[in-house]
Amino acid sequence: MDLRFFRRVLPALCLLGSCSAALAQITNWQKPDVFFEGGDATSGAAKEEEPPLPDVAVASNWVEFYVGVETRNRYFLARDSLTVGKDLITRFVSRVLTAGGVENIAVEAIRCTTAERRTFAYLRSGQQWAPSRDKRWVSVSTGNRFNAYHEILYSGLLCSSGFPMKPRESLEALARSFTAREGTPLNGYR
Repeated sequence: MDLRFFRRVLPALCLLGSCSAALAQITNWQKPDVFFEGGDATSGAAKEEEPPLPDVAVASNWVEFYVGVETRNRYFLARDSLTVGKDLITRFVSRVLTAGGVENIAVEAIRCTTAERRTFAYLRSGQQWAPSRDKRWVSVSTGNRFNAYHEILYSGLLCSSGFPMKPRESLEALARSFTAREGTPLNGYR
């Protein structure tokens, strides 16, 4: 009886042990080390720059862009703030105007190579930047269709095929985002 028990249980235990050993060896090999905190930048990729926050006066001369019919918010980008660094990160000042009239202005960035975004600071009382508490890079895809402007910026307005577009090309794409539509986000499209 004991021998039959071991013949049935032993193969199951071996299979379970090999599965757990295989799972323990799975690593995040898909991203190069330079994208992790403290990664080695000597492997050819540029290290992330830490530029100073732009002057508050840059938060003007807005270009509006289309996000979708799901939202009544209006979305803008400051023309003079749009830059692409040597680290291939696109930095900009964004403005979200809600249907209720609330205005949110932020210094943000999109890393086209990894489809990630980051907020550096928010404009407080229209006078000074308040640094963001969250320093992490997060995915541009949030699953929230009502406030998905980062995903829209990533998918053809600031990035193309995983690489940043030139600022001039991005500004043209932003301006064209309304061309095929008649109306505004507040009164609907026809």
